[in-house]
Amino acid sequence: MSESQTQPARSPVFEFDYITDPGVRADCHARYWELKETAPPVFWTNAHGGHWVCNTGSSVQHVVRHPEIFSSRYLAIPPNPNQPKMIPEMLDPPEHRPYRQMLRPFFESRAIEPLDARISAWTDQLLDEVAGKGECDFVEAIGSRLPVAVFMELFGFPMQKFEEFRALVTGFFHSQASNENRNQLAQAIVGHLAALIQQRMAEPRDDMISKIIGSDVDGRKLSFEELMSIGFLMFLAGLDTVTNAMSFGMRHLAHDEALRRRAIDDPAVIPDMVEELLRRYAFVATPRYVVEDIELEGAQLRAGDSILAPLPLVGWDEALNPDPATVSVERQFFRHAAFGSGIHTCLGLHLARMELTIFYRAWFARVGHFRQVEKGDETCRGGSVMALEHLHLAWG
Repeated sequence: MSESQTQPARSPVFEFDYITDPGVRADCHARYWELKETAPPVFWTNAHGGHWVCNTGSSVQHVVRHPEIFSSRYLAIPPNPNQPKMIPEMLDPPEHRPYRQMLRPFFESRAIEPLDARISAWTDQLLDEVAGKGECDFVEAIGSRLPVAVFMELFGFPMQKFEEFRALVTGFFHSQASNENRNQLAQAIVGHLAALIQQRMAEPRDDMISKIIGSDVDGRKLSFEELMSIGFLMFLAGLDTVTNAMSFGMRHLAHDEALRRRAIDDPAVIPDMVEELLRRYAFVATPRYVVEDIELEGAQLRAGDSILAPLPLVGWDEALNPDPATVSVERQFFRHAAFGSGIHTCLGLHLARMELTIFYRAWFARVGHFRQVEKGDETCRGGSVMALEHLHLAWG
């Protein structure tokens, strides 16, 4: 008996490929906004073996806030049982809670405050290298470098391996990387992590991985496998996220002279500017695995289905943010889900905000106004974490 005979057909259907859609590759935010205006609130696409797509802020929030129905056990579409487990991102309650409680103190505002001076120093060093040139590929020169430096220093990696690490990260996330190539890069990342963890287990230092090694979860120490899982998640999440936030923000600012002028004249507005740019240009579309039949905004989801929850839609919800298409630092509230929502809200959100604020302050003090050399040449990377692959800027 065929599947169509044993299961009702999924509807409504709206064909969309979140990885290779030409509109996503050209401008991911413009394409998702077009979907918001034209596609059903929750729809089925036959791409990647078939899955649902949330197309409203309310459906996205429902999915990410109900892990008992929408599981994180597979963070891939179609589900990949062989995907390396990343703790705590791929755990559901109650298994998830003790790991998150153990990690949270390392990322609280008080814990990351000492990094302020080091982030400023790294930012100044990167700006020293480009400010006098009058132009750069922003992603290559700054966006893909600053978060790597901050992560390596925070976690405990030797800084002399900076260029090697950056090459691993950019290669791993490159949209054209083959599965074979990405697996090879993942193994290289795992090798570096394993070496560092083994060193710190033998000789702890004053860095985050040593502190995690010394921590308890449910009254016991973490196993080597658990440490590797946590480290791999932090490696990927900590490096790509700030790069993407910075790149999308700078692309907007290249075309918004009034907001650039505001940031130059009144740097105190920059934290609000960071929040508003995160709201307008969130870039994660998180996959979830449906564990029980449920109706969601008129669509009948079935256990075993996958669903994609694009986080930008929360910030674009008119009920949460009036005139959501407009970037305005005058908003009373900046309601968005750029860092997720619910139990899997990003642990590193305070660190990300710190990096972004420090960078923008330094950029506007040093460089000031700038422009995009050729609009449309930047190319977007689709997938569950969207990104700009290039952004050519000029100034002076």
